[in-house]
Amino acid sequence: MLVTMGQRGVHTGEVGDPEAVDRQLEVIEAALIAGDLGAAREHLRSFRRTIRGADQRDEHVAAALFGGAMLTGQETATLRLLPDGSLSQKDIAHAMGVTRNTLKTHLKSLYLKLGVHCRSEAIHRAREVGLLARPISFVPATPTGDLIDVA
Repeated sequence: MLVTMGQRGVHTGEVGDPEAVDRQLEVIEAALIAGDLGAAREHLRSFRRTIRGADQRDEHVAAALFGGAMLTGQETATLRLLPDGSLSQKDIAHAMGVTRNTLKTHLKSLYLKLGVHCRSEAIHRAREVGLLARPISFVPATPTGDLIDVA
């Protein structure tokens, strides 16, 4: 069920209902036209949660970030390059097409939002909250081919 609140009042409808989707988009558009970016952002997040079925993982990730702050595109791009241990800061900056100082600014903001102090902590925290995939771990086998219980 889709519920929207806007200048026209409360609207309800199914997510698959094109009219309900149009009404929700109109509310977002009205907020943007009015210059109320905060309201537009909240309506958009609400709409996204409705479409996804209020995925609890998204709420968990947002709550895990410092102050519920969302990552920018550049911070996300930076985060995705961090686990590659072969890349230095200089290499990451080059891959992103930014200066090293700009990369340091992205890292500082990223670390603040994740509540960490260094690269390894950022990687660990991002994996904890689902922003980065966990590395694939292999279960060792004995010479006879039997699996070893590592738990």
